[in-house]
Amino acid sequence: MRPVCTACVKKHIGKAIILLCEAANGYPLHKWLALANLSEAEDECVGKYIKLAHKIREVRIAIETDKYEGNLLDLIQDVILLELEQDE
Repeated sequence: MRPVCTACVKKHIGKAIILLCEAANGYPLHKWLALANLSEAEDECVGKYIKLAHKIREVRIAIETDKYEGNLLDLIQDVILLELEQDE
């Protein structure tokens, strides 16, 4: 299992957001690159933040099956909140 890196989690979610925008703008194969980045985000946090990893997985599966209606920025906010909790 790789070391936990919340900066990398946020980076991979951010990449997924950009790639999903590209997919929506006529590059449908970019959706799969976005899903790969979400999988990487999940792997980056599973060692310490299992609930977050499960949430990212649920989002990834929902996107894969075209059932996601949320905002991926919410996942980045979740990571930031976890970081803030760690600083307390």
